[in-house]
Amino acid sequence: MAPSMTRRLAVALLVCLAVVPGTVAAVPVGGGSGTSGEPPTSTGDPLTALEEAARPLRTTEPSGPLEDLRPFGEAVGDAVVVGIGEAAHGSHDFVTFRHRALRYLVEEKGFRSFVLEANWSAGLRLDDYLLTGRGDPVRIMSEEFRNAFLLLHSQEYLDMIRWMRAYNVAHPDDPVRFAGDDNGYAGPELYDRVVGHVRRAHPGLLPAVTELYRGLRPTVPVDAWMRAAVAEPLDERRARAERTGRVLGLLRAREPAGAEQDHAWALQHATVIDQVARLYAFDLSDPRNGPEAMAHRDTAMAENTLWWHRHTGHRLVLGGHNSHLYTRSSTPSLPRPQGSVLRERLGDGYLAVGLSFDRGAVHATAQGLQNPADQDVGRVEVEPAAPGSAEHVLDRVGHRNWYADLRTAPPAARALLDVTRPKREIGTDYPPTGDQVNLLRSADLVVHLDEIRPSRRLAREAAEQRPHVQGTSTGLLPALAEAARPLRTVEPVGPFDDLRPLGEAVGDARLVGVGQAVHGSHDFLALQHRVFRYLVEEKRFRALVLEAPWSAGLRLDDYVLTGHGDPVRIMSEEFQNAYLFMRTGEVLDLVHWMRAYNVAHPDDPVRFAGNDSSYAGPDLYDRVVGHVRRAHPDLLPAVRELYRGLRPTLPAGEYMVAAIGEPPAVRREKAERTGRVLELLRARSFAGRTVAGDDQARAVQNAEIVHQVARQNAFDYDDPADAREALAHPDTVMTENTLWWLRQTGARTVLAAHNGHVYLEGYDPDYPVIQGGLLRRALGDAYRVVGLAFDHGSFHATGKDVSDPRDEDVKVFRSGPVAAGSVEQTLGRVSHRDWYLDLRTAPPAVRAWLDVTRPKREIGTHWPRDPDRVNLLGSVDAVVYLHEIRPSRLLPRG
Repeated sequence: MAPSMTRRLAVALLVCLAVVPGTVAAVPVGGGSGTSGEPPTSTGDPLTALEEAARPLRTTEPSGPLEDLRPFGEAVGDAVVVGIGEAAHGSHDFVTFRHRALRYLVEEKGFRSFVLEANWSAGLRLDDYLLTGRGDPVRIMSEEFRNAFLLLHSQEYLDMIRWMRAYNVAHPDDPVRFAGDDNGYAGPELYDRVVGHVRRAHPGLLPAVTELYRGLRPTVPVDAWMRAAVAEPLDERRARAERTGRVLGLLRAREPAGAEQDHAWALQHATVIDQVARLYAFDLSDPRNGPEAMAHRDTAMAENTLWWHRHTGHRLVLGGHNSHLYTRSSTPSLPRPQGSVLRERLGDGYLAVGLSFDRGAVHATAQGLQNPADQDVGRVEVEPAAPGSAEHVLDRVGHRNWYADLRTAPPAARALLDVTRPKREIGTDYPPTGDQVNLLRSADLVVHLDEIRPSRRLAREAAEQRPHVQGTSTGLLPALAEAARPLRTVEPVGPFDDLRPLGEAVGDARLVGVGQAVHGSHDFLALQHRVFRYLVEEKRFRALVLEAPWSAGLRLDDYVLTGHGDPVRIMSEEFQNAYLFMRTGEVLDLVHWMRAYNVAHPDDPVRFAGNDSSYAGPDLYDRVVGHVRRAHPDLLPAVRELYRGLRPTLPAGEYMVAAIGEPPAVRREKAERTGRVLELLRARSFAGRTVAGDDQARAVQNAEIVHQVARQNAFDYDDPADAREALAHPDTVMTENTLWWLRQTGARTVLAAHNGHVYLEGYDPDYPVIQGGLLRRALGDAYRVVGLAFDHGSFHATGKDVSDPRDEDVKVFRSGPVAAGSVEQTLGRVSHRDWYLDLRTAPPAVRAWLDVTRPKREIGTHWPRDPDRVNLLGSVDAVVYLHEIRPSRLLPRG
């Protein structure tokens, strides 16, 4: 039976709780100069004026230096509430930008609260975690962010919450706080807090309050409660609202007993309970009541935000959808957005930041879907903005990602944006039905991103999942088994027919990253070798770049090309400290095979490089100075003086410990000297004063590496901002070094490194930049990623507290069983012992399952380590699964 009109409209309200869809009517909002379809005439070129106002964004990721946000901070001024919107709920980039802006405003402008378009009760639970560390944010989010709020259940929000908790641990006397302002659901703890306060402070009211709240406290999960609430008869819903209103009236009539703040909080909790009941008490069988219901919702959100501001005294960032934060309605379905109420109450104390994008991908459900559940969410590709739209205008600015203060923009730019145009405002469902936005009159600042990516969804615990729906995850295992390709062996031997489907997945890629789920494993190193041999022999790959020092790579490359040198000695001298896990029989076997290949193919050799920058061996300094002596003898005295005392004379491991132990001023002075050498050599390149172009390019790159190492050591790790930039530095320079190698050699190349460096998306919030993501941005599909996973086994590692490992610190550890609900737990149910999968061509059921963030083991040099949270579909193009792994064969120091 088809649902009644009442049912359809009631459930539509739940869809609207995430964002109100717009209307297709292209009627301009408001009057005055903003109602024309064309911009008013203005002196000056409007696009040039907008370019003048635009400020480039260095990144949307919540990491690294924040200098590019300083004009943003100036625009914030004395505002006490800064609403930062999003043009799509299921986007990675809008949430990470908001996280980044929050970090800047907390660290530089004294903001101390974040208020999210989430239920008030969810905010209370997360705030308790931030203040005390009690509770599990993963569980809280899993329980609270459901139904219309399910797109908040993402890794991006979890990363932000964990950053806020880390900030509070470091600043216990000046913590940051978290609140929800929405009223789609009032959790059981909200009723408990009100009743508990009444019991303590107003015991005479307890019988009445207990009776009025009888049967209202939720006893089922959020999504089940929301479905049931709209299905009840209208009279019952109105009776609920009458009862919650009477409780609120009783509390308002009482003077505070005991602590005044306790009474204020209890009164606010009762207010939210009443807001929720009144939202569901609207008669949605009459379409005219829809806008009134949404006006109630947004007004209540504004009241809750203002209450939080008044009672905490905090300046706060308000996160929500654009349509709720605009100061002017973008659709008749939402006649009074929260932002308009905040502007009325706070004036310029409220700042609205609207977000926009040209193209990309988001997570969303099908259009108009009722009661969305996790399995209803999929990746949606969004085409470039249509001509005539607000986004199309903004995307004509030359910066890839940028922001502008519309209040201080030149008149021609203001006139350009003082027009009501179509604008995509994507909520939980897709496609949107078409909002109409006058940016100048709806937002104070605009942030425009060229391309956005989907959010990284989190998995829920199995016990919390809705029952399987036929045609979705019930077909996962058969589909996974059908798509999996068995591996004959991980050992670097032929035949390679089992790898041919992997070769098809590689396609025309110039660079293939092959990962490891743990450094100290024989099987991952052996498989990297085997894949490289296959790609050399059958796909004309000719280089391998290893996660190892550049200076080590140069010396091993010399051996591979000429036979000069002893690879055992080179590896013994170079692979120390954190690199000692590369000093293995497996890597030595790879180097010997490469040398043997070159002996057999002298006119078409393979090459070897390192791309890391934690150590620059003496050979690197010698190569730079030798080139200067030959090509630029006039620079020799200056270069020698600048490099004086920098060339390592200690073994690599001792040098690395000593270098970071020097005072910061000494480390910074060394970086300044290496930078001056680099500038001298670059100036000769630009001036065309080179003797041999390739020699000059190699010398500049070697000097670049020397400077990268000095720069890495120069960071002040006691300064939080500097420490964050330091964590971004290694992967940034590894990317630059790998790209230099590709350009200089022209060779198709395998990049062998840990998963954490080859993935397209990071999984550790402490490491804000990941090499694989930068390589995909630079190379597009010419960079492909093969991620590794395993079920159980043994490996080499150190204890978790070892910072500068030595040979004697390395031990054999066993992994133990995989975590419940982990990636490996499901991959292990495929019948093949060892196998791989091309994710891009996998069946829809497999791709949908992989497009969720789940626990996965990513072990570096230390053990034990908790599983990380990885979205495989967003991180790799192919995955290799091994049933059991063994320890690597560590070589003794020569």
